[in-house]
Amino acid sequence: MAEVRAFAALRYDERVAGPLSALICPPYDVISPEQRRALEARSPRNFVHVELPDEEPRGYARAAELLRTWIAEGALVADEPSIYLHEHEFTVKGQRASRRGVFVALRVHPASDRVVLPHELTFPKAKADRLELLRATRANTSPIFGMVDASVMTALRGAHATPVGQATLGEDHHWLSRVGGPTTEKFREAMRDKRVYLADGHHRYETALNYAEERGAPPDAPERFVLAYLCSLEDPGLRIFATHRIVRGGGDALVQAAQRSFTSAPTDRRMISESVPGIVLARGDEFTRLEVRRDVDLSRLPAAWRTLPVALAEELLVRLAREAGAEIGYEHDTERAVSAARDGATAILLRAVDAATLRSVADAGERLPQKTTY
Repeated sequence: MAEVRAFAALRYDERVAGPLSALICPPYDVISPEQRRALEARSPRNFVHVELPDEEPRGYARAAELLRTWIAEGALVADEPSIYLHEHEFTVKGQRASRRGVFVALRVHPASDRVVLPHELTFPKAKADRLELLRATRANTSPIFGMVDASVMTALRGAHATPVGQATLGEDHHWLSRVGGPTTEKFREAMRDKRVYLADGHHRYETALNYAEERGAPPDAPERFVLAYLCSLEDPGLRIFATHRIVRGGGDALVQAAQRSFTSAPTDRRMISESVPGIVLARGDEFTRLEVRRDVDLSRLPAAWRTLPVALAEELLVRLAREAGAEIGYEHDTERAVSAARDGATAILLRAVDAATLRSVADAGERLPQKTTY
């Protein structure tokens, strides 16, 4: 089953690189153009310069050159092989929350091995982008996010951990501690008969697997492992959010699709402040709740899709709008999605899928649409 190992991480030396809070960045696929500019302005060594290269012919090569330069300057230094405990405190809908996880090197497996289980489909373009960056840097620049049985995390109790960094990005606070020795082996043993459920990072994971195969890496080569953040399926701080769809153009295709497959009823803006009740169309200041008509034949859909708002919206609304020439965007923040609707787009607001459902989908060997979760 799942195999994890300690790894020699590259970490910033703040004595050379500057404060860690000026250097960290989120994963590439959640960084808006505005946030990217703000991160770049925080420090010439902010990791966004590597994680999200410029869209120009030498972008990936430039990212690799920066990485090598920072290592040569001593801004990035290699640790002894370790695993890393991570504490993350953040704000959700005005409430503070926290989550505890661990960074490890995780052996990659094809989905058919049923060891690391995906829950959603991927986009070829995103995988091509991450593969070019991996080829250039030969480094995992951001982790995949995996969920594991709660029993596994008990192996980390009482671990002797050495604090190695803390940072703040917006309202998020991070604490990182290094763990080695007996605890690492104890955690490895705890994982041996377990599976990993992918919560995020499907493109990065498939890219890591493709890269290992491309290079013909032997079984114990570093290329056969991917940087992974693991947390308990039962961690109260495990929050999974929906990725709303933003539709621009496509004429009346979206409206016609909604009329054909759904019943509709106006809903109040306040009703979606806490959570979206299924599927809601937002246009201007109008909000319409959609329910699939009883006479709509869903038998062609995978069983896991038939009751999930994101899958029903993708198949019965988004696919038809895309075929009519609409541009489809993605937004995990409900307020920003509503703002886009006020600016002329149509926002398809979706209820989030919970961890138990993701596990059930993965256990069944099925996959939900791309960009199901955030």
